[in-house]
Amino acid sequence: MWWCTATDTLTYKLSPKHDTELLSGKRRPTKREVLSTLMAIFDPLGLVSNLLIYLRVLLQEIWRAGIEWDDEIPGHLFEKWEHWLEVLPTVHKVRIPRCYRSAITIMPGTVTQLHTFVDASEVGYAAVVYSKFQQENNIECAIVAAKSKVAPLKVVSIPRLELEAAVIGTRLANTITNSLSFEMDERYFWTDSRNVLCWIRSDHRRYSQHVAFRVSEILETSNIAYWKYVSTKENVADEATKWSRRPELGSNSWWVRGPSWLRQSKKDWPGEPFTSGHTQEELRSTVYYHHFVPIPPVNVAQFSKWRQLVRAAATVLRSVANFRCAKSRMKHKHGPLTSQELNEASNLLIRFAQSESFSEEFASLSTVPPTLSKSSALYKLNPFLDDHNMIRMQGRIGACEYATMGARNPVILPKNNYISNLIVKDYHERYHHCNHETVVNELRQTFWIAKLCVLSRKVRSDCQTCKNLRATPNPPLMGELPKDRLAAFTRPFSFTNVDYFGPLTVTVGRRTEKRWGVLLTCLTTRAIHLEVAHTLSASSCVMAIRNFMARRGVPLKITSDRGTNFTATNKELKAALDAMDQDKLIQEIVSPKTEWQFLPPLSPHMRGSWERLVQTVKANLLKIKPQRTLTDEILQNL
Repeated sequence: MWWCTATDTLTYKLSPKHDTELLSGKRRPTKREVLSTLMAIFDPLGLVSNLLIYLRVLLQEIWRAGIEWDDEIPGHLFEKWEHWLEVLPTVHKVRIPRCYRSAITIMPGTVTQLHTFVDASEVGYAAVVYSKFQQENNIECAIVAAKSKVAPLKVVSIPRLELEAAVIGTRLANTITNSLSFEMDERYFWTDSRNVLCWIRSDHRRYSQHVAFRVSEILETSNIAYWKYVSTKENVADEATKWSRRPELGSNSWWVRGPSWLRQSKKDWPGEPFTSGHTQEELRSTVYYHHFVPIPPVNVAQFSKWRQLVRAAATVLRSVANFRCAKSRMKHKHGPLTSQELNEASNLLIRFAQSESFSEEFASLSTVPPTLSKSSALYKLNPFLDDHNMIRMQGRIGACEYATMGARNPVILPKNNYISNLIVKDYHERYHHCNHETVVNELRQTFWIAKLCVLSRKVRSDCQTCKNLRATPNPPLMGELPKDRLAAFTRPFSFTNVDYFGPLTVTVGRRTEKRWGVLLTCLTTRAIHLEVAHTLSASSCVMAIRNFMARRGVPLKITSDRGTNFTATNKELKAALDAMDQDKLIQEIVSPKTEWQFLPPLSPHMRGSWERLVQTVKANLLKIKPQRTLTDEILQNL
């Protein structure tokens, strides 16, 4: 390997120190010379692993033939040596850029990916890693490293070799990731082995130790979701495992550039032709289990929902049945739980609840004929054991064909049992935390529980959702009233608020005009004074306030808002009051005896006392307003 500093690429050259006669094929090499030639090739990154794998396989065949170190190789092996020598001179064509990218700069938004391809054959297995950088529509891919190994001398199955290839692929990808100065966003692994994908995606403990240990290592260093399938024809690593065709070593070869679809979006990547996630390859032999299953099969106290408890118990019962099927070589059950399995689990849990509280009744009802002591709490219910060995109550509607088994003979449950609590809670949640009488009625269609209403109320009181629905807000304490509202022994309208309402339509001649009402409120006595403003200008406001002063006296303090929240539905009023010349208004009104205070914006809590009076005035005006359009005189009179 050589580093060409002019082009910043990695290339390969034949050293003149090598035996030219040997590399030209003029004489047969010995076993020692084949090994020396192989070890003299410096390829730390494995960039020409597709070339060296053939020489490694040839050396292994020489070893199998039992040839001594200084003996020449026989004729059939010499033909393979000559075939390898024909490809060796083309190694100088390899030009691999030392930089993985040339036009793309890593920045926020740049997608960085690492793609590892693995493959195996009868003679060896290999892994090759490519980098991919994507920035908007620009995509650059480059080979990073590769690694190939020959198969062991002992015969190993192809699936196991494919798994070994996956192991060295994950190791190589981790080594590259730890060596880079930047982080890879995604790491994909590609294999053409269906068995490897099934081993990785299923419980690896079901398979042999050889598979389980290696899959465990793969899962520790990679993500299952990033293992993908690729066909053999599109798997680049296939070129480093068998020489079905002469390898290409050019800079634009398939080995250097990677598959063409790698430069496309994810939707154009190869898809998986199979959906099954199970394989019989390397499956462990039949295991005999001698295990006593307690009743119940799960810890009831660890569950807070009845449905989850039933499904967990059904899963355990299925597992026990599968263990027994393994002994009798019967077919295992897989897939979603069936209704029959859920019913069996539910019956088992109910029997456990009954056995905890009614153990003596169980023993008495199991005798022939069944007898029950009169001191028993179930004596008046006329209990009996059904076909599922559950205690039921003998009812009086057994002849009704339309009633269910639960309605004719309800199952007896103890009132203070945890399972009874879970069942009542399940019905309570099924009816969305309401219709409590309906919940009790539906429970009685299947179960008989002593003091069911009491248990139902207890479930409701412990339910967090019901607590939230019943919760009432705690209003905060009211703040202190301002001094203007508490100014006793002062003249009315000493502290006055000004507010507008309207507009009101009046008739002037043959046209209609708008008028606005000016509400002046005494903050201490809540008395009101009404004036009419012909316009929303500052001069009209000044005139209205002067009329007010002439009749009520000069106030000590006038309060108003800033004209942004008079009437929420009248946009014209808002715009006009925002444009009002407030400086002119203050100049006309404010005197040594009168102070004008503007409230801060967006403070509705500071003007509630007079906003409520605006509503009262408007409501009364609408009631006494005549049907025809008002005139200025009538409006002033009102």
